[in-house]
Amino acid sequence: MPNDEGLMDCIVPAAGRSSRMGRWKPALPFGESTIIETVVAAALPVCKRVILVGGFRADELAAIFRGMPSVVFVENTNWATGMFSSLRCAAGHIQTDRFFITPGDMPWITPAIYIALKNAPLADVVSPTFGGHRGHPVLLRRAVAEEMLRSDPATGVMREIIGRFSSINIPWDDDTILRDVDTPQEYA
Repeated sequence: MPNDEGLMDCIVPAAGRSSRMGRWKPALPFGESTIIETVVAAALPVCKRVILVGGFRADELAAIFRGMPSVVFVENTNWATGMFSSLRCAAGHIQTDRFFITPGDMPWITPAIYIALKNAPLADVVSPTFGGHRGHPVLLRRAVAEEMLRSDPATGVMREIIGRFSSINIPWDDDTILRDVDTPQEYA
């Protein structure tokens, strides 16, 4: 039975150095836009707000979305400690009962996957799967954000936190939920 909740927030961590890529990923061209603009644009039809987390080159990332009230920029000054610190940094800004997390380097995700997760049966954690692997975005209840805030930003592990909650997997029919851009080969 589809759920009729309103729009949700979405956390998009994009704070890293892009060291494996060798170039800063958010600003790389993707289609008619950039990687980060594509990721944010896919979330906005379903999400009330995108909470974009920057760290490395934070000012440049914030400038891309300046003037867009639906994109809330949060700077993670501890970005070098890893992605969990960025997720935790954004968790305090969640205003909705449920929220998504989508890494900022997954530009193949479309609004359709957000809609499928939103309409899935209610659970604390709703994940898309392809070929037996969980992907993104992930839809979470606010209780997960509260647990994130209680965890150490330097040692917290999202997989462990999610494991404490009820979860369901929603099969997806292609690998877009798994594909990210970490290396020049993946980008090509």
